[in-house]
Amino acid sequence: MLKGTTRIELTDVNTGEVETYQNSNMVTNALRDVLKPLGLSKRPNRFLNEFVPYYEHLLGGILCFDTEIPEDADNYYPPAKANLTGCAVYGEQNNTKNTVRGGFNQTESEVNLKDRYVKYVYDFATSQANGTIASVCLTHKNGGFTSYGSKNAVQENTHMLMQSIAEDTLQYVYPSNTGAETSSRYSGLTIGKTEMIFVIDHAKDCAYYFKVADKSHIHITRRKTYLKSVSILENIRTTKPLIEEVELPELGTALDFGYLSYNYDPATDCLYICTSPDYRRASQKNILVTEIKLDTWKVKQYEVVNTTDITLATDSSWFGFVTGGYLCVKGYDSPRDVYKIQISNPANVVKLNRINASTVQGVPKLVINGRIYYDTQDDQLMIADMETNEIITTESMSLFNNYNRQVSVNPVRNEPLIYFCEEGTYSTYGWYMMCNYLATINNLDAPITKTADKTMKITYILQEQ
Repeated sequence: MLKGTTRIELTDVNTGEVETYQNSNMVTNALRDVLKPLGLSKRPNRFLNEFVPYYEHLLGGILCFDTEIPEDADNYYPPAKANLTGCAVYGEQNNTKNTVRGGFNQTESEVNLKDRYVKYVYDFATSQANGTIASVCLTHKNGGFTSYGSKNAVQENTHMLMQSIAEDTLQYVYPSNTGAETSSRYSGLTIGKTEMIFVIDHAKDCAYYFKVADKSHIHITRRKTYLKSVSILENIRTTKPLIEEVELPELGTALDFGYLSYNYDPATDCLYICTSPDYRRASQKNILVTEIKLDTWKVKQYEVVNTTDITLATDSSWFGFVTGGYLCVKGYDSPRDVYKIQISNPANVVKLNRINASTVQGVPKLVINGRIYYDTQDDQLMIADMETNEIITTESMSLFNNYNRQVSVNPVRNEPLIYFCEEGTYSTYGWYMMCNYLATINNLDAPITKTADKTMKITYILQEQ
């Protein structure tokens, strides 16, 4: 069991006056879930070698937010309305123009094995982390690198936001590893044939796929994942048995498409399929959004009119992303701004404000608490915030250490920490964790304000009991 305290010291550089704030913190279940076994994908080399010491790698980042974070042990990410005021990383100094990240205090930090505690000390100069601080949280080391974005983040290609957590991985996309015509957005589909993976359910030990049987009919299939079970009769590497195939009611509007994108939205527990007959949609042209509620299999369709005054891009299997009732789609021409359009009321449309970026190069890969992560192969990872209507750069250039291809990211239902990542029928990346999780949450008694005439020291102690 872990318990801890946080002490914040604000020092006025003109008078020497010191303000001190101290609070206890709560520990979330994030570390428990990071270490949770994944069935037969269990060779633990990374946890025995690459991630040790845990206090440095799994807890070696700190995040300061301007809003209180709900204190729930199963709450691993801040709400979209919470803005990042400051951050820092174990063992790292900040020598860039980024004014959000501070530096690690090597002299005062310590690991005490006798008394079973680790003390993290981080320093912030007068120019760093200025603004309101209402909550202070520990995160993964990579999460400490301005992982929620800032107006002057300097991007680097070393500390990516997704990290592999398993070397040996059962595969759910290769036909030769499922015994079926399975695929994903990376490799595309054939009508009437291909099952497209979109989410994995750890609790139910299955993967969900959809199949476009024809333009008026969609089927949902569930296949065994062997995350919680094993068969002594089947070769589980080459076969993922069909659990069920559900034929949905005939669609009211046929999928007249040349281009299709899709995503699972954890906020609504729905699959969204976006279709367009062309590679772009001019103003007043429609994009068809088909919403499928998991388990009940209730289907709704929305003719989403392009109510902007520009042409929207519908030219890839990542062109549209739906979350919280809004379709996000990029402009066809530079600077390729992101627009969010309410699917039930397309007149409600907002262009997201670009922060620290001249264009939006990436495609939407996943969403967590109203933040959509737009990723490219090798540069400019951005976060689209549905609350603030901004899209902002992080320090990490990409979710992955990958310089060639787009990686598909499949959520795990009700488990926002882990993802199954792959490149369709080309390659499987396997299981990854998102590194900007909240391992601890410490809400201050009242928000404090750091100004440019003050330095700040944060001392965060975790006691092992």
